[in-house]
Amino acid sequence: MPRPENPLDSASGPVAAFAIALRRLRAEAGAPSYRTMAARCFYGYTTLATAASGRRFPTWEITRAYVVACNGDLREWERRWRDTARALGLLGNEREERSPPAGLPEGGPPEHDQPVAAVDPAQAKSLPELMGMLGQLRGRAGLSLRQLVERSREHSGPGRAATVLARTTVSEFLRGTRPPRLRDVVRIAQLCGATPSELDAWAAAAHRLLSPEALTATYGEGSRPEVPPRPGGPSRPGGPSRSGDRSEGLSSVPRTRPKLLAASSPDTGTARTDTAQSETATVLDFSRRGGPTVLRILLGSQLRKLREARGISTEEAGYEIRGSHSKISRMELGRVGFKERDLSVLLTLYGVDDPAERASLLELAREANTPGWWHRYGDILPSWFEVYLALEEAASLIRTYEVQFVPGLLQTEDYARAVVRLGFPEASDDEVQRRVRVRMTRQERFTSPDAPPLWAVIDEAVLHRPLGGGNVMRAQIEHLISMAELPNVTLQVVPFGAGGHAAASGTFTVLRFAEPGLSDVVYLEQLTTALYLDKPADVCSYMEAMNTVCVSASRPDKTVGLLRELLDSDSFHQETPHADAS
Repeated sequence: MPRPENPLDSASGPVAAFAIALRRLRAEAGAPSYRTMAARCFYGYTTLATAASGRRFPTWEITRAYVVACNGDLREWERRWRDTARALGLLGNEREERSPPAGLPEGGPPEHDQPVAAVDPAQAKSLPELMGMLGQLRGRAGLSLRQLVERSREHSGPGRAATVLARTTVSEFLRGTRPPRLRDVVRIAQLCGATPSELDAWAAAAHRLLSPEALTATYGEGSRPEVPPRPGGPSRPGGPSRSGDRSEGLSSVPRTRPKLLAASSPDTGTARTDTAQSETATVLDFSRRGGPTVLRILLGSQLRKLREARGISTEEAGYEIRGSHSKISRMELGRVGFKERDLSVLLTLYGVDDPAERASLLELAREANTPGWWHRYGDILPSWFEVYLALEEAASLIRTYEVQFVPGLLQTEDYARAVVRLGFPEASDDEVQRRVRVRMTRQERFTSPDAPPLWAVIDEAVLHRPLGGGNVMRAQIEHLISMAELPNVTLQVVPFGAGGHAAASGTFTVLRFAEPGLSDVVYLEQLTTALYLDKPADVCSYMEAMNTVCVSASRPDKTVGLLRELLDSDSFHQETPHADAS
């Protein structure tokens, strides 16, 4: 139940008598809650409650909003407000007697569809002047920045064409340190009580003053107002990128490093730039082949772009979903799943108003929470390798260099079983078979009609190490010959005579992605863990090493001949004993 208002006595003075009259008006209107009244008049509910508290005499703008919310007689209340103001000595001189109260046009009190304040945006000659007028409108509406933000939050929701404003962003708009978008100007004017006809005037003025020509005339060629970075917070669009995005190993998900979006196109009034819209479309059109991990990375990357384009900090975003800034970071890095409620709130905060786009992103989140095919092998697969499986599924190009074994994507079932036995000597037969099945399932993608390119380079020593015995190795080399003849597979062998090269330090794999939201990743598998490197400098170094190895290796068109010569050699005419007889 609402808390009862403090009792008042009309004998206490004009302010108390005026407040009692306001309360009576509200009771006659059915005693609506102050939140309901705020929704009717676009004023904060605390401001309306204070007007009837008797603690201070309200301005005419606040009185008018209260009366409008209760469907009262504006002319009668304008007369009553004047009488009380005169009794308090607020209307004492002849000029004030002739002039209407602040916010009241000449000729009588305004109707419900008339402006809150006489501010004409068409008179603005520059963007700072327009923002000054917008600040004047907010002041005459009696709204603090916090009240303005709260009102935007109260009148926003899923599927509604309304944007939640961030307090710091609005402050930067009004100070002139950050150029707003057309829709931001219109939204602030709307929340300050502007009518549809006035909103058209604000939109026209914003369209005129946010054009590239007007901005150049105001700020000079090639310059625009810059926002100083918040201490400890993310950089704003146009500023330096956020630091600290370095790769981490030990079961970490590779971090994406998306480019910051360009400033919004001011003359379109859209929620985001064309670049952001096209990148959102790319995310929505992304093939679901990559599984939940990749979908989470892509969706998280898109959420980061939307947040940075709006100039919202991770702390502000976390507050909206009743979480912390670290939760927002984990979501943007794709390390955790997405709750539909949290995502819906964030999309509203970031200005994603289009119902179709919201529905698609929410559906993408539901798919990102769906386990991948490898989930049923979770009892035998380490978490760091599950990450690799997801990235491998999404990769548009895989380049790998092996010095110890045939690459897993090119192994036969018997060869794979021998490798698994070597790595897990105490595993049961059932566990070995399940691990082999994981490897065989991974290979199915590379023999399908839409198979991605696979470029493998192996050291010649791999071909002379008879895992599983001579027959197993012979079958493996025959399989390599058949795979090398596929149009999407390139296979090279680094001969013993090649000497040293840049990749002599060991095995590595480079995963490349067509999607702009995913950076290329270098995968380094170790005995009990793996490292994922996605820093551009690291990826570039490994790509250079890979290219050097390819130059040292035999030409791809010579690989099949080399393998056939090896099969015809004496070493493969003799059975080599091996401990694994399976």
